Amino acid sequence: MKYPFALTLLLSVTAAHAAAGHDETPCTKEPQDKWQPFSAAIKKAEEMGHVVKVAEVHHKCYEIRGKAKDGKPFELVLNPMTLEIKPEKK
Repeated sequence: MKYPFALTLLLSVTAAHAAAGHDETPCTKEPQDKWQPFSAAIKKAEEMGHVVKVAEVHHKCYEIRGKAKDGKPFELVLNPMTLEIKPEKK
């Protein structure tokens, strides 16, 4: 393959960009069995008009990424207890 370095660099930059959007402070200290269902977080993003591509639990937060209504990438970090959106780190 001719482009493994370029692909590795692209993936590294993409991961760094995604991580820059918020800090690593946990969204909650509550145990996972008390959280709202993961499907409710995905539904909230979809109701906002987003197309969900990736959804995961990270640092005790629900993280959802995909495309917004305008076609641009989006990332939401939600508190799994309240489904409130965590403000972006400045």
